Amino acid sequence: MIDIDWTLYALLINFLALVFLLNMVLFRPIRNALKERQAKLDAQTADINLMETQGQGLDSEIKDKLAAARREGAGTRETMKGEGAAAEASLLEEVKREVDVEWSRVEQKIKQDVAQARKALGAQAQSFAQLLASKILGRELS
Repeated sequence: MIDIDWTLYALLINFLALVFLLNMVLFRPIRNALKERQAKLDAQTADINLMETQGQGLDSEIKDKLAAARREGAGTRETMKGEGAAAEASLLEEVKREVDVEWSRVEQKIKQDVAQARKALGAQAQSFAQLLASKILGRELS
């Protein structure tokens, strides 16, 4: 049978002292290290969530600014198209006026040349007619 004597009390005291010392030296620092690690992980998780939220906010802000820039660019493009069309119309009108002026000048020059040619031919027509008639009749006309 088992006898209970002073050794049992000594073993019990030894065991309790060992548990107390292991708790102080080994278990408590490990638990503290695990608590610190968990606190760091929680802090980093919170930082990650905050940064994700900020990133999503920045992403939506960038998308909004990009959409606004595209709208502004489209408006500017349409404005420039309108200005280009107006400039083209004014240039075409100016060229048309210049062509009309040049055409009237050339037409006037042609009319002058025709009038001079008629005048010159009119003066020579009489002499050509007399020369032709004399050749046809075979005698000279007076």
